[in-house]
Amino acid sequence: MDKLKIAEWGEKLKTGGAQMSRMVSEKFKDILQAPTLESKMVDEATLETLEEPNWGMNMRICAQINNHEFNAAEIVRAIKRKISGKSPVSQRLSLELLEACAMNCERIFSEVASEGVLDEMVWLVKNGEGDSENRSRAFQLIRAWGRSKDLAYLPVFKQTYMSLEGENGLNARSEENPMRGQSSLESLMQRPVPVPPPGSYPVPNQEQARGAMMDKREQIEITRNSLELLSSMLNTEGKLNHTEDELTVSLMEKCKQSQPLIQMIIESTTDDESVLFEALHLNDELQRVLSIYEKTDETEKKALSMVDQESSGPKPTVEEHPVKQKDEHPESPGSSNKTGKEDKQVKIELGLSSDEDEK
Repeated sequence: MDKLKIAEWGEKLKTGGAQMSRMVSEKFKDILQAPTLESKMVDEATLETLEEPNWGMNMRICAQINNHEFNAAEIVRAIKRKISGKSPVSQRLSLELLEACAMNCERIFSEVASEGVLDEMVWLVKNGEGDSENRSRAFQLIRAWGRSKDLAYLPVFKQTYMSLEGENGLNARSEENPMRGQSSLESLMQRPVPVPPPGSYPVPNQEQARGAMMDKREQIEITRNSLELLSSMLNTEGKLNHTEDELTVSLMEKCKQSQPLIQMIIESTTDDESVLFEALHLNDELQRVLSIYEKTDETEKKALSMVDQESSGPKPTVEEHPVKQKDEHPESPGSSNKTGKEDKQVKIELGLSSDEDEK
């Protein structure tokens, strides 16, 4: 009898836990996919009815990013969803918008790197069923960013291009035979790769559980990219004031914002051990790197305060030494003779002169 009750209680707990997990997963999915003003603007700039890019809208988005009216990460995230979509028109327009933002907005490349946009572009290049012009355009952007010396501080761009080059026999270091790279690109684009797009775009209702799991993996990947960039920035040798660098501060804030989401994934994941393991490991890495950032920040602040104290303290000058030497010798020979004469004059006036004075 007791065993039956225990079994019933266990079943109720199991059912309740699964229900709670689904509720948290759905809530997590709503947070990730809730429409924002940035996503609406990207939707308007990449409408399928547009025959060519709406450059006025694109420049308006760039201006609002520079004026801090738009969140650059939200814009990049919305562009990423368009690239991973199935509409060739939206893909083409989103690539044009991405290039415009990269050319006109500061720190947009760090968002592109941390949000995993390059992975979507690589998938687009490799997708044999995709539009050939869009695939070629994506490859051109990857190649230009991978060769750019200005982006050397973000090694993910060069690594992505070099991996794509090594996989398909491209020769990035030699410009003597451009047809060789072109033929390699054509062979790459003719090769179908059966890799499904990420579940960031709307999924059918019967696959909500799978879509929620893909959202978790996407959030884990985004957080991991940001964490790797922050770690590489902190480990850069010969760079002063790491914690005051604008890019480093931005990455640190993004990692702090992602930490509660990773903890939510840990609490809500019960049916996928691989996702749970990745989330646990990533949470440990977040705590480790953030603690390193805080220690580095404290060390740099102490060093700066010591430098300020040394620079503001009094410094002895050469002119002070003669004054001290004069103070150490209060009487000079001339002053002692003058004093003796004055004493003798006083004695004469008082009638106190004696033979001893004459001697």
